[in-house]
Amino acid sequence: METTIALEKQHVRALAEEYRSQGYEVIEEPSQEQLPSFLTGYHPDLLLRKASEGVVVEVKSRTSLAKESQVRELARLLRTQPKWSFELVVVDEGEQLEAIEDVHPFTREDILRGLSEAEQLLSFEFAEAALLRAWSSAEATVRLLVEEEGLLTDQPTPRYMFKQAVMNGVVSRGDYRFLLQILRHRNALVHGFAPPDFDATLVRALIDTTKRLLQSKTSIESV
Repeated sequence: METTIALEKQHVRALAEEYRSQGYEVIEEPSQEQLPSFLTGYHPDLLLRKASEGVVVEVKSRTSLAKESQVRELARLLRTQPKWSFELVVVDEGEQLEAIEDVHPFTREDILRGLSEAEQLLSFEFAEAALLRAWSSAEATVRLLVEEEGLLTDQPTPRYMFKQAVMNGVVSRGDYRFLLQILRHRNALVHGFAPPDFDATLVRALIDTTKRLLQSKTSIESV
């Protein structure tokens, strides 16, 4: 339990710095006096403000999320508040991919097929499903790029992999921030939450970004 709590707090600190770099006023673990009156009794991890808008952020591991009932209550409450939104960030707990017989990483053809299927889903206005399908191709593409640079690690969680990619110049800082943004949307969706400010343009941007990153690998290989 202590390890899980420490992991959550580490991600809270990292997210706070990320949001500050985006121009948000950030309050970590706000006190009751710092919260708006409609949040009395709640204890969110981060309170964000920019212009006239506010965001409440909760950071949970999968273990603590399963035991936490207030997260859903908080999400429902914030949907009723104009100019306020809720963001749930689900933290990886160092879990490894379960052993499945004959499992293998996506090939370039698998990635392209996934992007094509995501585009089809998007054309039918299934934006949430399209994002999840496109995400698998995006994550596989970054993994290909990381492996190409000899940076394969024993911690293949997306956030860790993206951090290695940006630190070693495999992806740009802008792409890194965008992928983390999409990762938060993906995590919310797969755990049954409606992420704030989600729309089809994010899926389109994810598909285009993945194609560009995959093309950069192709260009390197052809040199």
